[in-house]
Amino acid sequence: MQANIDLQAFNTLATPSRAQWYAPLREAKDFAAAWQFARQHQEPLLVLGGGSNVVLGERLPGLVLHQLCQGREILLEDESSVTVAVAGGENWHQFVHWSISQGWAGLENLALIPGSVGAAPIQNIGAYGAEVGGFIERVLARDLNTGEGLQLSRDECAFGYRDSVFKRDLSDQLLIETVVFKLPRQAEPDVSYPALAAYCAEHGLVSPTPLDVFNAVLAIRTSKLPDPARVPNVGSFFKNPQLTEAELEALLIKFPQLPHYARAAGASVPAAWLIEACGFKTLQSEPVRVHGRHALVVINPDKQSATTVRRFAARIQSAVAERFGILLEQEPRNYG
Repeated sequence: MQANIDLQAFNTLATPSRAQWYAPLREAKDFAAAWQFARQHQEPLLVLGGGSNVVLGERLPGLVLHQLCQGREILLEDESSVTVAVAGGENWHQFVHWSISQGWAGLENLALIPGSVGAAPIQNIGAYGAEVGGFIERVLARDLNTGEGLQLSRDECAFGYRDSVFKRDLSDQLLIETVVFKLPRQAEPDVSYPALAAYCAEHGLVSPTPLDVFNAVLAIRTSKLPDPARVPNVGSFFKNPQLTEAELEALLIKFPQLPHYARAAGASVPAAWLIEACGFKTLQSEPVRVHGRHALVVINPDKQSATTVRRFAARIQSAVAERFGILLEQEPRNYG
């Protein structure tokens, strides 16, 4: 346990932040010691992974558990699939790259998403038409209140669009230790997402392999999204609004040019388009601003405080609500 630790390097938005207490978890046994310390000192626990989906305030009370555990283990193989257990502290993109290099399919659309494996089920990370929840078989975790281990099946994780039970009923109550994935050995990649379909058409990929899609996603993402290591950001700052058919029809009367994509229950509207339509792409001189190539990405190049970031995000929400009647939902979670 370490006191008064600087967390600026541990969050990709690079907001100045200090933890009252900090414990790096590099082995499974480290949790027990940290949990006992927190219990003895009556300190609350907060789990930090890759720091790519949080807005950290200047002071975090209690004990921050930094999930850094590594490890991958193949549990079961057959002709059609492989089941693999991955430690929560593993880097997400490195795991995706490794899985594709093994000849397994499924995760190629989710390449280059920042963060850790343990955070993936919390957000039910998704990109280019795919969501991780469809490939998770179960999640192994520790209860922060009791210190006991538990296991949740895919159904118990209650995955939804950028959502899961870990963001609702079990919010901030668990340390995810291991995620078990079931990945197909052969599967036809999903390239239906417009940007991915356009890339495949442009490069003559008529029957793309998972590796082709993996490389395509890398090319698309690097062409328009900033590297958090160079330009502090947390990726998509807002969720794409999900509208009913009636809500969409009403908006299209006022804004016929509004892009939208069909979903199971209504339609999805790109938040980036709404933000850009409100003029935020032109505000490139502000210390916190949206990225010049993608309005959904809020950047913090001058490493401003969480307060400054949150105020800017609130301005975006207010402007979009006033013009379109839509309240954008923030993706990264606020702490401190």
